Order: sequence, then structure tokens, then C-alpha cells
Amino acid sequence: MTNNGDTQESGKRALILEGALKVFSQKGFHGATVEEVAEVAGVGKGTVYLYFGSKTDLFVSVVEEKLKELKEVVIERLHNTEGARAKLAESIKLHWEFFNRSREFVKVILSDLSGLERELDERTREARSGFVGVFQSVIEEGINRGEFKDVEPRMAAYAIEGAISFVAFENLVNEASAPSINDASQLVDFCLNGLCR
Repeated sequence: MTNNGDTQESGKRALILEGALKVFSQKGFHGATVEEVAEVAGVGKGTVYLYFGSKTDLFVSVVEEKLKELKEVVIERLHNTEGARAKLAESIKLHWEFFNRSREFVKVILSDLSGLERELDERTREARSGFVGVFQSVIEEGINRGEFKDVEPRMAAYAIEGAISFVAFENLVNEASAPSINDASQLVDFCLNGLCR
């Protein structure tokens, strides 16, 4: 059983990550300060450093957490979905909805990350690979069941993930209104038409 101290610590870390997401989305990585994150999170600057070794560590942790959150949401929903085609359609829609709900996260990802590329890539590789792995397993299932063409599953998974991210980012950054469910449906049709027999 988790004791009360662990719960409080976990809650404080979550508050800091939430505050960091807000500050980084408004000011970008280079314009933000740890002091601003602490103020938004309602904690002292020293408390931030108890959980995160540097501003870079904090930024990368924000990205890691959001990617893990996305993967968990998709896996949970797919548990009760039958058929590879339906699972892939659901995965694409959930990915789309996640980015639509997480506009601050999109702004963070699209901000100036110069100097961070290597650490961001190394630290988030597992989380990104894990999420692409969900697509890959669904595609493999579809191939084995005869629902999908005989394609290279990992390449197809990266292609679909990249298409979703690019279209969602473009819509969220360039449009004042939220993307419609019709936008998501068209993206699902596009991805499935390339795979389905």
C-alpha cells in the first residue's frame, strides 16, 4: 500500500510538471525559468530541484510524462476493442484527441529546442518507441488475421504515427478552432486505406 508521504511526493511532482508545461508552452524552453515554474506550481524553487536536477531535466520529464500518458490511454481503450481495423482506427482517434486536448504540450514540442535535441531524443526514445510499438502490434495482428496487407509493421507504424502527429500539429498551431471529429475520421480513412485489403 502507498503511504501518505509517497502520495504527497507524487502529487508535488505532478504539480511541478503541470506548472512546467504551462510555463514552457508560454515562454518556450529558453525563455522559461525554474523560478517561474516554481511560482506557477505553488512551490519553492528548491523544491523543484529536489525532483528535477536542472531545467533541461524538467523539460524532458514533461515530454516523457505526456508520451507515457498517451500510451496508457491508448492501451486501456484497446483492451476492449475487437479486430485490428477497429483497434487501429481507435488508436488514431485517441492520438488525435490527445493532441487536441493537450495544446500546451504541442506548443512545448514545437518551441525552440536548440541544444536539447540529443538529450530529448535519448530520454524520450523509450517512450516514443513504446507508443509506436502499440501501432506495430495492432498492424501485426491485422496482417496475421488477413485484415491488412503484408507490409513491414514497424515502418508502417512509424509512418502512421508521423502522419497523425504532423497533421494534428499543423491543425492545432494554425487553426483557431479545434479540429473536428470529421478531420479525425478522414485521417483514419487515409491510414486504413493504405493498409486494408
